[in-house]
Amino acid sequence: MTELTAEEFRQWRRIITATLKAFDSLCKKHGLSYYAIGGTAIGAVRHKGIIPWDDDIDIGMPRPDYDRLLTLAANGMPEGYELVTPYNRKNYNLPFAKFCNARTTLIERGDVPCVIGLFVDVFPLDAISDDTAEAERLVRRYRKLMNRLEAVNTHSTLTEHLSLLFKPHEWGRFVIKTAAYFFRDSIRRHILQSMEGITKTHAYGTTKHLTNFGGAYGTREIFAAGLLEGNAPEMPFENITIPMMPGYDTYLHGIYGDYMRMPPEEKRVAHHLKYYVNMNERVFPPSVR
Repeated sequence: MTELTAEEFRQWRRIITATLKAFDSLCKKHGLSYYAIGGTAIGAVRHKGIIPWDDDIDIGMPRPDYDRLLTLAANGMPEGYELVTPYNRKNYNLPFAKFCNARTTLIERGDVPCVIGLFVDVFPLDAISDDTAEAERLVRRYRKLMNRLEAVNTHSTLTEHLSLLFKPHEWGRFVIKTAAYFFRDSIRRHILQSMEGITKTHAYGTTKHLTNFGGAYGTREIFAAGLLEGNAPEMPFENITIPMMPGYDTYLHGIYGDYMRMPPEEKRVAHHLKYYVNMNERVFPPSVR
């Protein structure tokens, strides 16, 4: 893994903030709605910017706006930027989009040969059942498929692959990775179609609840659709401002509890992997060509 120096970390944060600014301009140009979510929303409220030890920016888009963004991306993004999705990058191992600086290079994991740039995570916010039991089933099913998508996209050595046989809880992973050696593209398409089917179980606007299926907190990501009603307040964020959910306080309490309390010192660490980084140009290391 690549460890960033203090100055490189500051440069990283400057680039992703500029990337968010470019994304904001794109959304305003095309009338797309989005909101700061997760740690980015906490950062806006608590720090007026990126959480000091954080290394990413997360935004959520109502599904209709997210789908319009994907359509726009098919016709090109602003110069110097790209929208990476599981539909336009075959080695990409996540079900949601990343708005990337195309003049930088990032490989997050050595076992996932996918070149992107420094990014803003773009999560679709989908309708979900108002029945708690059904909603939980949908989230669990989606997360299981996320794990399968990750398994299909990772490239293991033969030794790493065979080692799964000695771990009974990894036998399912061994089976799907073995099949992926021969049918990676078709299995990947099937998984993505199944995940998309889950997100379309309920049409946007027909339920009283929404969720971020791709988020890290499972059923805690389910929230009342009414939290998006009203004018989105703009909050200072680094050297720009960003829109927040009108009900951001309720949303954040639902996921984090007392989100204004600082975490223990040992938990103040960046979470994203950085196998290879070049913040000055787009390059393609031999291992991913």
